[in-house]
Amino acid sequence: MALDRDNTLKKAEKLLRQGRLDGAIAEYVKLAEDQPRDWNTANALGDLYARAGQTDLAIGQYSRIAEHFMSDGFYPKAAALYKKILKINKDDEATQLQLAEISALQGLLADAKSHLNAVAAKRKARGDRRGEAEIIVRLGGVDPADFDARLAAAEVLEQMGEEDDAADRYKALYADLLEKERTVEALTALRSVVRLRPFDAEARAALAKSAIASGDIAGAREFLDRDTAGNDPNLLMALVDLDLRVGAVESARQLMPSLLRADYGARYRLLDLGESLGVSSPDAPFACVDAVVDAAIETSDFQEAATTLQNFVGRVPGQITALLKLVEVCVDGGFESAMYEAQVMLTDAYLEAGQASEARVIAEDLVAREPWEAAHIDRFRRALVMLRVPDPDHEIAERLSGQAPFMATDPFIDLSETPAESVSDPSSEMPSDGAALEADADSPGSSYEAAPAADEAPAETEPESVYKAVDPMAAPVPTGAAIAFKPAAPAKTEVEEIDLTGALSTLDDAPEPRDTELADSPSEDEASSADVPDFSAQHMTLARTYLEMGMMEQAEAALRTAAQAPRLRFEAAAILGRMMRSRGDNPQALEWLERASEAPPTSVEEGRELMYDFGVALDESGETARALAVFLELQSDAGDYRDVPERIDRLARVQSGG
Repeated sequence: MALDRDNTLKKAEKLLRQGRLDGAIAEYVKLAEDQPRDWNTANALGDLYARAGQTDLAIGQYSRIAEHFMSDGFYPKAAALYKKILKINKDDEATQLQLAEISALQGLLADAKSHLNAVAAKRKARGDRRGEAEIIVRLGGVDPADFDARLAAAEVLEQMGEEDDAADRYKALYADLLEKERTVEALTALRSVVRLRPFDAEARAALAKSAIASGDIAGAREFLDRDTAGNDPNLLMALVDLDLRVGAVESARQLMPSLLRADYGARYRLLDLGESLGVSSPDAPFACVDAVVDAAIETSDFQEAATTLQNFVGRVPGQITALLKLVEVCVDGGFESAMYEAQVMLTDAYLEAGQASEARVIAEDLVAREPWEAAHIDRFRRALVMLRVPDPDHEIAERLSGQAPFMATDPFIDLSETPAESVSDPSSEMPSDGAALEADADSPGSSYEAAPAADEAPAETEPESVYKAVDPMAAPVPTGAAIAFKPAAPAKTEVEEIDLTGALSTLDDAPEPRDTELADSPSEDEASSADVPDFSAQHMTLARTYLEMGMMEQAEAALRTAAQAPRLRFEAAAILGRMMRSRGDNPQALEWLERASEAPPTSVEEGRELMYDFGVALDESGETARALAVFLELQSDAGDYRDVPERIDRLARVQSGG
């Protein structure tokens, strides 16, 4: 049977007027149970409970109604109910916290703080430190403009071990303080972020930038590393600066390409930095120059690369590494004149450093191109003396006479298409620094004669033609020379180039070079024969020089000889194999790579690289079974090296016909 609400209300009112509170409450309970969402009736019931001293029931009733108003967004009504509860029980912390939340939602921040501080005081009074800390944290989230409360909250979270939450709050505090131009406090907050999150690259970068902006490069070191720098040119430059100042040149050099890709205009700052650190860090200047040159080459700006190197070798003469690079750049850029000048400087640097074999190679090239240049002949002679050649003057005379010919290696022409020129008139003369070179009178085929004595008058007639190097760009020989050349043998239709590695046969009475056919297929027995003197190290050195100068054919011959020595076989054979592979000669590439794989590697990593290249070459040549075997061996040694697992999977499917 439905409840008659009107009669029930009248009855409750009569009971109240009669002072029968319990009876009135019973009637209101019926009404509340009949319609639980009749909030006015529920509120009246709560008031009756309060009048009757039934505080728990009153608080329960008020709380139920307040929660409804809170969920529906009626904050003032909810606040009014919570205040009723607080009148009944002024120590009810849950109610005060609810009132704090409602006040904050209404924008009544002062009221919210007041309620929270009241709770914090109570908890502090009873020694509830964690409870007090929780309130401090809540206070930090009430008012964004209250930086002190926010900082206190972050500190409390850190003390409680909530480091992630604390770091988030420090970071937010940093951003807001920075916006208010309270920079010092902002940076203090950011340092707390880095303390809690050492790998926070964003925070570290901001601190590093701040230090750099204030001129504190050393202070930036605390926060700056490669991950922090990212692709920011200023941070990368600062990191390079720091590394160079402490002598970590290699580390700085690895950063420079990233810096120049991020900001190519930074090359001038980089060059200035390197030059300024030349005294404290001698390797720094060239490291900076080298990076700038590589960046220029990457954009095919060979002119800037060459100019940068020329400026450097002008300030720091005799640095072999820089000169080698200058020669390389000049060849790639087609700067013929600059390349010859660089070769002259490189020869002098080799001589100064005691690297006679390398100096001899280039000096021979210079003399062949400009035989009239006394300075080149002097360089050649100095190299021969350093190499302890028994009679350097005789060898120079033989070379110039054609008995032991050599050729200029000109990277700007195709020598195979350039016919040799015959020499017709012997009357041109060239003055020398000392006595004229004398020919061996008994030597067959001698094609020069001694220069006239100093007191003899020079020839009055100019020659019809003079000796020229094979290089067609060479200047004509001036008259008044100290060495008069007789006509050479009749010109051949093709130029026969003599491998410069043959010159090594003059070292310490070394035997004549091996036959080319033997060099192409070195014998293990011959390579290990104790009766043959070991000049393999010289050949390896010569091969490296040829490779640096781009003289690939000459390098190949020297490498074949060096590969006969067991201790050099790995390096020489590996280079040969890769050379053959690059030119598309897969059979030869496989042969040399396999020889290298059978020799002890120079290092574990180089051995793995060789095995990988050997496997790829086998795969490309269609030898899938052998390739699979090589990659399986490499995997057993190096695990998931490069893309070896993928290659093994593919080759295995090929083998199984899948």
